Amino acid sequence: MSSDSLPLGPTYLDHAHFHTLATGAADEPSIAALRRSERSWRLIVLRALLDTCGTRTDATGPLAPVTDAWQLLVRAHAAAPDTTEDVLAQPQVGIWAAHTLRRLRDDPHTRTPLWLDVGYLHALAAASAARAGLTFAIDIPARQGSAVLPTVGAASVPPDVAHVRVRARTGQVEMVTDARTVRCAPGDPDWHEPVLVDVDTDGVGLRVELLDRDVYRDLRGPASPEPLSQSEITRWRGWLAHAWELLVREQPDRARAITGIVRTLAPVPRRERFRPLSASGAEAFGGVLLSEPDDGVQLAVTLVHESQHHKLGALSHLLTLCETGDGVRYYAPWRDDPRPLAGVLQGAYAFAGITQFWRVHRQHAAAGERALADFEFALWRRQTLDVLRAMAASGRLTGHGQRFVETLYADLAACQDDPVPPAALGAAHAAAVDHRAMWRGHNIRLAPADRDALAAAWQRRDPAAKAVLVVGARTVLAAPPAGALDARAVLRRHLLVDADAFGRLRATPDRVGDRVAGATPADLALVAGDLDGARAGYLDELGRDPSHVHGWVGLGLTQLDRPTDPAVRALLGAPELVLAVVQGLRSRGSASVAPDPVELASWLGHGLEPLSDTIDPAGWPIA
Repeated sequence: MSSDSLPLGPTYLDHAHFHTLATGAADEPSIAALRRSERSWRLIVLRALLDTCGTRTDATGPLAPVTDAWQLLVRAHAAAPDTTEDVLAQPQVGIWAAHTLRRLRDDPHTRTPLWLDVGYLHALAAASAARAGLTFAIDIPARQGSAVLPTVGAASVPPDVAHVRVRARTGQVEMVTDARTVRCAPGDPDWHEPVLVDVDTDGVGLRVELLDRDVYRDLRGPASPEPLSQSEITRWRGWLAHAWELLVREQPDRARAITGIVRTLAPVPRRERFRPLSASGAEAFGGVLLSEPDDGVQLAVTLVHESQHHKLGALSHLLTLCETGDGVRYYAPWRDDPRPLAGVLQGAYAFAGITQFWRVHRQHAAAGERALADFEFALWRRQTLDVLRAMAASGRLTGHGQRFVETLYADLAACQDDPVPPAALGAAHAAAVDHRAMWRGHNIRLAPADRDALAAAWQRRDPAAKAVLVVGARTVLAAPPAGALDARAVLRRHLLVDADAFGRLRATPDRVGDRVAGATPADLALVAGDLDGARAGYLDELGRDPSHVHGWVGLGLTQLDRPTDPAVRALLGAPELVLAVVQGLRSRGSASVAPDPVELASWLGHGLEPLSDTIDPAGWPIA
């Protein structure tokens, strides 16, 4: 491969850095290159924001003009460039800049005054000037009882206060309201220092700030302050220490890459076990929104996951890797909704990192944790390789994108032959087939005319091959309703981790949905190996609601070992056709929707090709 640089306008990325990133890895030079490009992107957005503010008379409200805030920022940079660069590089600054620029350009209807968003620039200038030791005075916004100086701290103020004056002289900083003056220093009860967490293992350290008061900490939009309690901070310190020790001891190169990327964590409340929430965004390099983890291992996985997203997000600011805007959506095994190709690529890159994490960690996992680690490795190895293979064949990657995906696939394929215990391999196979079938039934739709024709063919018992052949192009929902498509996979994780706890779930099957959203008693029986009980349960579900994809797919899973059976071909290979018949019968006013689910599935299955593990590289148009 040539050592020439890839021309990227004012920014260059060496081929060596591109190749390293394409393998799913990263080293200090490649991370440093991404940080440089992200700094350039951030300054471009700030420049655009400033220019747009100049055209809006309502941009700053009661605050000083934007030019005043910018001049203070320039003074701070001249006096202390490193600290000012640190302030501007914070992930929440990227979230704020992108959000505010969208407001300025699109002017969406909102009750929040524009100046409250624009005024974050004043807070950035004040924070930079305070850290630089300058003498100054400037007003900044306050929201819901909190006035924040990013990287410096936050003051609690009366909830009806909309802006405060930040005043600094001879190194002393204070915030002034009509109610009182808050000294920005330890000892003032209304002043709150940043929540910093430092962890170090074998000389490899990570420092992150836990964002709990900054309004721009949440990728999903401005959020109310949610101060962490001392007990919550203590828990986070413990989880981070455990996760970091694990990463450094087992995967030191990956840990060093994370050190160069992750800067802030924005905690949200705990979610259901084995269903953590985490997110990152291209505008917020180094920031992670995440729920309280189940344990340190799960947090380690999240750090790997989101650092992968950050690497690819930064690379995507430099290179176009895939076509966009074609109205086609694809299957992503880690999502319940159809995704654009760029989103699938993001997920594949993240799960390539997760697969490599489990590949290593399962060799170090304690005896009671090994079964789950084997399952996760087998599942995500399979799912990620399938998706990368489909993407490479899609025809919608750019030249850089094709090379990127093929390199990533080749690197991940090296673990294809790693041995996995049969039980974990079987559980991973079942989970993969389950999710894909559930996704199809949940998202794919037939045209109403095709749906009704298929239902009529079933009523006449026409040959299924002829009936299926005339079905036209299928589409997918752009925004499907929420669905817990992974319920059975979550139950499998419960069984792998704690058989006794799973036994307690089985003791009260009617309450399993309270512990695992979307799960049913039939799922418990299936995962426990009681196939007859599961089959009876799914037939009962379908008797009560024949439009419930969960029951149809579950029924197919009770015969997962019979892939050539026509009913299994329909239930696991094309459940959208089964559901289309049900919906078509209803639209035709039939009182008898599916007198025998197995008969219906068998009829359809005779018109289908054998089950295949291949993911469709062409995708589906949006309905």
